[in-house]
Amino acid sequence: MYRGEWRKIVLIIFITIIIIGGLQFLLFKGIQQGPAPLSRPAVLELTLSGKLEERFVEDPLAEALGTSGQGLNQLLATIRKATLDPNIKGILLRVWPMETGWAKINEVRTALLRFKQAQKNIYAYSEAVGNGEYYLMTVADSIYFPPEGMFLVNGLTSSPLYLKGTLEKLGIQADFVAHGEYKSAPEMFTRSGPSEPAAEETQALLDDYFRLFVDTLAAARGRTPQFIKSIIDKGLLTPDGVVQSGLADSLMYYLDVKEKIKSDLSVRRIVSYDYYKKVALQNTGKARSKIAVIYGIGTIVVGSAGAFGQDGVITSDGMVKAIKDVADNRAIKAIILRMDSPGGSATAADIIWKEVVRARQKKPVIVSVSDMAASGGYYISMAADSIIAHPQSLVGSIGVFAGKFATKDLHKKIGANRVTFKRGQNADIFSFYTPFTERQRQLVQSFIMYTYRDFVKKAAAGRHKTYEEMDRIARGRVWSGLQGVEIGLVDKLGDFDEAVKTAKRMAGIPQDERVILVTYPRIKPFLERLVDELLRNQARGIIREVTQALPDVGGYWSVVQALSSFRPGEPLAIMPYLPEIR
Repeated sequence: MYRGEWRKIVLIIFITIIIIGGLQFLLFKGIQQGPAPLSRPAVLELTLSGKLEERFVEDPLAEALGTSGQGLNQLLATIRKATLDPNIKGILLRVWPMETGWAKINEVRTALLRFKQAQKNIYAYSEAVGNGEYYLMTVADSIYFPPEGMFLVNGLTSSPLYLKGTLEKLGIQADFVAHGEYKSAPEMFTRSGPSEPAAEETQALLDDYFRLFVDTLAAARGRTPQFIKSIIDKGLLTPDGVVQSGLADSLMYYLDVKEKIKSDLSVRRIVSYDYYKKVALQNTGKARSKIAVIYGIGTIVVGSAGAFGQDGVITSDGMVKAIKDVADNRAIKAIILRMDSPGGSATAADIIWKEVVRARQKKPVIVSVSDMAASGGYYISMAADSIIAHPQSLVGSIGVFAGKFATKDLHKKIGANRVTFKRGQNADIFSFYTPFTERQRQLVQSFIMYTYRDFVKKAAAGRHKTYEEMDRIARGRVWSGLQGVEIGLVDKLGDFDEAVKTAKRMAGIPQDERVILVTYPRIKPFLERLVDELLRNQARGIIREVTQALPDVGGYWSVVQALSSFRPGEPLAIMPYLPEIR
């Protein structure tokens, strides 16, 4: 009887596995077997909105429901494919409000510019645009708005939030020690307003961004920078005013724009991005050489290999393993580190830095900076053979801080009392109850100075400067990519394609030869991610609520989410809190 029941259980499990496997096979088969190459001329419609993630993650369920997100890597690959496809005659760029960094917007704009240079046309349309959306749209040959469209191109702002007063009302004291007048990361909690160096840093970045913004719009629309500034200073323009000023070509409804494009380019079909991204391209030659692309996205923490890249964190073990694996793989000719990180643990960054140094002895290592490679993110990058960034990327922030939040007054407010017994004069140095004593503050200062000097020394060696030269541009200051080239923190301005070209050149691969890009870290299978997502839903809901309550700190959540991975007193190499420039 027992044996019979056991056989039934085994049979049920076996059948269940077959059914699940079959469903997965059919689901993924439908996704992987894309449509055949286009046989007739067509126009590609790109609809961009919301946040552009650095990497696209396949989600069959979301695709089936029509709710899948957009990944920058897949978007760029689709634009490259359209550039090479003789049957794609043009692009209709439809832009909705976007929530993404300026460097990513510029990367998309550069890819579209290459499409134009292939003697193809771009038409742009939007019902409502702000600064970033319009900056992207100006790559087009023609720009259209509906008669009741909204044009909110009125200048750039940066509005840091300071919480010292809020924490004091709660009875919490932020007690931090930092080196370098520009290392202003803790100022969000320790001050009621910006320090003079922090204000200087933000103003310099705004100047850089605004100059590039104005010059790009002026060149694209055939106007002078002074004229563009005068339009921006008006604050609001009516749709008619946008056309009269030359910032748009005509007022037209969306469906009318589509018909005009078909007529202009003599095509009968406009294909969607979701359709075309799956379309196979006609054979363009076999790729032989391989280049590894390792994504360093998020906050840097000391952690295991399995967690690397799964929750928006860069773990020391995970990134070290990825770098070592590709460095030891003879089939890989070069390594590209795609960085988008504000920093994190100085210890973890140093561990990864050492592996980059080792990898360079075997093959070229190139860094491609997305929105930022700051503080710990720059620490990892500075050992590379070449660093390539966008003009609006954030780099540098070479500095360190450490500290804690003291809650003694909060305990008093709620009638609680904590009694501490200790052995060792400084056993409570990182207690989250009392602030540092003067002696403890000196100890922490000495501790972070050791890390800072080591950071500067290694940065100087990586960038071929003296310690004194690097120290002058370090001190925690954040620089734009444009400034980074001028002071030697960045080698050249460019996008991911430029990084691939540089990798080819350094590896001795002909520029006209196609290469295979092998990406790391591994993305978990769909079902495994689905289970993880269900487990994280509650935490994500809390984060979403707090982000809505304090929208200005939304961009800093990758750091907040990683706080549990930092050890008490750990030196942190994190860029200052800089809200989005909008």
